[in-house]
Amino acid sequence: MAMTKEEFKKRWESDEHGGGITFDDIADCAVAWGIAAKPKIRPIGLIRYQVLKAANTNDCEDFRPQEDEYDD
Repeated sequence: MAMTKEEFKKRWESDEHGGGITFDDIADCAVAWGIAAKPKIRPIGLIRYQVLKAANTNDCEDFRPQEDEYDD
């Protein structure tokens, strides 16, 4: 079961290691929050940024991909 945006934000911001959040956690949230139907076939950096942005984490812009980094 995916975390809510509030749960994700709290856990992500709990320590400098992202509260132990894994890419599977990020992918589950991406699906549950309507960001991507199949996040594991998309660039991990892009999905991570979109999930961090949706959860309104305090450091989401630190993970913003460069405009030319992904072609989609």
